[in-house]
Amino acid sequence: MIRHRPRAAVFILAVVIGGAVVGCSPGAPQPAADPAADDDSRRRLPTGARLDPAGRLVDVMPLPLTLVASPEGDALVLLASGWRAQGVQVLDRASGRVRQSLPQRAAFVGMAFSPDGRTLWASGGNEDIVYRYQWAGGQARLVDSTRLAPPTPRQADGAQKQSGVRYPAGIATSSDGRWVYVAENLGDSLAVLDATNGRVVQRLPIGRYPYGVVATRDGTVYASVWSGDDIRVYRPTGSDAQPLVADGAIEVARHPSAMVLNAAHTRLFVASGSTDRVSVVDLRTRRVLTELRDPPPAGPAQGSTPNALALSSDGARLYVAEGDANAVAVFALDSAS
Repeated sequence: MIRHRPRAAVFILAVVIGGAVVGCSPGAPQPAADPAADDDSRRRLPTGARLDPAGRLVDVMPLPLTLVASPEGDALVLLASGWRAQGVQVLDRASGRVRQSLPQRAAFVGMAFSPDGRTLWASGGNEDIVYRYQWAGGQARLVDSTRLAPPTPRQADGAQKQSGVRYPAGIATSSDGRWVYVAENLGDSLAVLDATNGRVVQRLPIGRYPYGVVATRDGTVYASVWSGDDIRVYRPTGSDAQPLVADGAIEVARHPSAMVLNAAHTRLFVASGSTDRVSVVDLRTRRVLTELRDPPPAGPAQGSTPNALALSSDGARLYVAEGDANAVAVFALDSAS
């Protein structure tokens, strides 16, 4: 059984909003007054709404879309896709201090560490590029990049005339580190990269606007199809030339996007941005066990727009970022989840 924990009782571990990272924990001491934190402009959204987060604010690049923990656990790495600055930032997990900022020409939601923790892969958005960073000593260093499509013409000032044609979104790696899986959001395909050289070795059709990708320990790959209502499944072949083959689909709630696996890789949680639901999928039977409902507490029936997921280290809680509610919902999960 899965229970939705009441909003009044939830606590936020990490949430990304606007151009700041907010964090707090139950019973945590309040930070000393910061004059800059009182600046109303830092708390006001473009819509005019004012946010009063419980935790302290940490300034980061604008429009942070993805936030992952470093392999060591002492840092958070974010990928930002703002108008004036895009790229990777490394934050100290304890203090929130920005350790490092690495600009990119473009970025989107895809970012993943290799299983050995030595490589960080990041989406290059409308540049149709996947960046590869070396990770060592708590910092990232750009090594090279893979171009998924030929570059488009540029204006004299270097600005791009048109959007990308592949637009890498979600990224995942195989458990042995050999392959990198990239959802090509505008290419309607799943690209498989050789992690040793970054070369694209395979493309599989997937449907309109693929978004998220996860890979289980047995080599099965799951990709969400943003425009539809299913998760596409691919199984490994053992072939270097064609590493994956299509293996059916799992029907979930409409507009699936972000996904997260439980520690045992037996459950897949899938956010549905347009129905305010999270589908809980049993990967052994490939069936939806239940749906977690996440409408705004005061109504209407829809409008929270869940757009990111994270599980606690013990698997007892699911954290759901609510894109249109500027909040995080917390679901209590039982041991079977």
